[in-house]
Amino acid sequence: MGNVVAGKFPGTVRLQVDRPPAEGYIAGQKIRGAVYCTSTKSLDAGVPLNVDAFLVGKERSLVKYEEIEYYYESFINAEGRRVREQRARTVTRYRYAERNVVAMAIHLADISTGVKQGVQYKFPFQVTLPQDLPSSMHCQEHSHVYRNYGHYDYRDWAQIGYDGNGYCSVSYDIHAELKGKGLFSTQRTNQGIKVLAAPLPEQALPHYVPPVSRDINFCCCFDKGKITFGAKIDDTRIGQGENASIDFAVRNQSEVRIERVEASIVEHCTWYAGGRQNDVIREISKAMFRPNPRWDAVTKSTRATLEGDHDEYNRTLRMIHDAVEVGDNSSYVNAPLQCLQTYQGALVTTRHRIKIKVHMDGFFVNAPEVNIPMRIGTRHDILGKDKPGKIDVSFTEVPNELEKPTPEDEEDGDIVIAPGVFVGESQAVLGGKDIKQVKEDEKMGDDGDIVIPPLQEVLDPTLDNLIYELKFAVSPASIVRHYLSLLEWREKVFSVLAPPQYAHILKSCEIEFDQPEIATAIAPVIRNGNFTCDYVIAAVGVVNDWLRISMVQKLIPFTTDLAQNKQKIKNKLTEWENVCTEKDIQNEINRQQGPPQGPPQGQFNQGPPPPGQFNQGPPQGQFNQGPPQGQYNQGPPQGQFNQGPPQGQYNQGPPQGQYNQGPPQGQYNQ
Repeated sequence: MGNVVAGKFPGTVRLQVDRPPAEGYIAGQKIRGAVYCTSTKSLDAGVPLNVDAFLVGKERSLVKYEEIEYYYESFINAEGRRVREQRARTVTRYRYAERNVVAMAIHLADISTGVKQGVQYKFPFQVTLPQDLPSSMHCQEHSHVYRNYGHYDYRDWAQIGYDGNGYCSVSYDIHAELKGKGLFSTQRTNQGIKVLAAPLPEQALPHYVPPVSRDINFCCCFDKGKITFGAKIDDTRIGQGENASIDFAVRNQSEVRIERVEASIVEHCTWYAGGRQNDVIREISKAMFRPNPRWDAVTKSTRATLEGDHDEYNRTLRMIHDAVEVGDNSSYVNAPLQCLQTYQGALVTTRHRIKIKVHMDGFFVNAPEVNIPMRIGTRHDILGKDKPGKIDVSFTEVPNELEKPTPEDEEDGDIVIAPGVFVGESQAVLGGKDIKQVKEDEKMGDDGDIVIPPLQEVLDPTLDNLIYELKFAVSPASIVRHYLSLLEWREKVFSVLAPPQYAHILKSCEIEFDQPEIATAIAPVIRNGNFTCDYVIAAVGVVNDWLRISMVQKLIPFTTDLAQNKQKIKNKLTEWENVCTEKDIQNEINRQQGPPQGPPQGQFNQGPPPPGQFNQGPPQGQFNQGPPQGQYNQGPPQGQFNQGPPQGQYNQGPPQGQYNQGPPQGQYNQ
């Protein structure tokens, strides 16, 4: 229930929103509510009143920083003379910024027929949340308390930061507004809502961590050899409360034993305002790998032998790849339910990474580590295991349902219910580049009317317009999906893309986890399905290193010339990337070429043999020259003798089912 607001309007305005699910409203679902207006006086028909509701989501940031301030101070010195000296002091300053994430206007009614005293007017509405909204969140500097949502009075300067520290947030509110002209001023009330981002895709996005070799030094200068280690993450996109499975492998070629290996999830939240920034970095989960014999130290002589073997590195790559493929040493790290979700906005950025750290035995020995980007979001089965990733429409589309009085309405006495208003996500204005900045000596006050930016004008189908939208989009993948659904955009932009233009689109997407989805969505449209290896090479050249293997694996099924030009792709990959993708490339070539023609090599008498041939394995005109002397036709099972050939062919002499048991003298094979 929203706050009750009284003002010059002779009565009250209140807002009621249906109770959300326990986890909050999920992006893509519908919110149902109503605005109630009650007047304590009768108003004539000549007094116009407008009733509106608004859905507004904002990202906000308050940056706290310190700087040196110089000032002059006058005083009497020991000689009795007044002097003026420059001094310095440290002062704390703040910068505040905010930006719209979403804005939607819901026009409910224009009242010009008069208002009766004591009668309650109900204006029901239903609004669909855009599917690309980020989750509600709040993060505060020097705080280890997680807040996934919350609504604070950001206009009260004394309360900003809540303990004098910086903070950032993404929050959503529904506002109700009764706006009059002349005698009556605008009355408002609002209610905060918790929003969860749409569920993550069910399809996994694995990542092979390229093996890294690190020198092991004692006291920073004494060389003790090196270690080479790698890993595989089964899925770099996990939901809050889910586990990330990690397979780890290491080859110790140093004189120091590996003491332990840790895997952890690190959360890094950054927010910006006025050219300044604050950060919060925290470790939210940790796990250990179990030791194995490859962790033991090697002797000096063994180390010298390994260092002199030029093929040792290739063998190490193969060993690590095979070990992580079979899950030789696995562990799990959990994304806590209360952690933040991965998000990249104009003012607020939350990133997550998996850190694998190798601790060596002894003091003053360096500890190598590697970091892998990951994405934490809304788990794909949050709506139920039977319908993962699908939005459950909880509220009916029938207007009459909105217009029926509730038990609460009946208790309030006389009530007039207006027709229900339905607003779809097409009326939402998402994102934008307009950022409001406030200095530390100003207050973030009420700006008067709630201003909803106009709906974006229809853009001409050009590559430049697409790139421009991707830079300011809340969800670049949704922008691409939207334009792919439009025939004019498919024909004039996507179907005629050259490899450099295809790569330019991927590079313009600042959200790395959206790049594979965008790449695979565009691929089948290019040249009406004639997607070549040149596009794969262009895509691999612009994405981050950790995405290169996944990009190859996801794009090669769309190629039409893989068998002829696979070497072009291999030439652009590292040794490790070739090891990880060679099986995928070969399997895709086999799939495209179809099943092999004819009987598989090495089988015996499948189907009738061509005329003049017997047992297709030997060359024409020869008869089983392969077997060693004294053996004859070892291919058939032991104890059988060419039962397949039709009766009347050669070697009918021996009894059926016997094998060279001493034919009568004078026959073949004496």
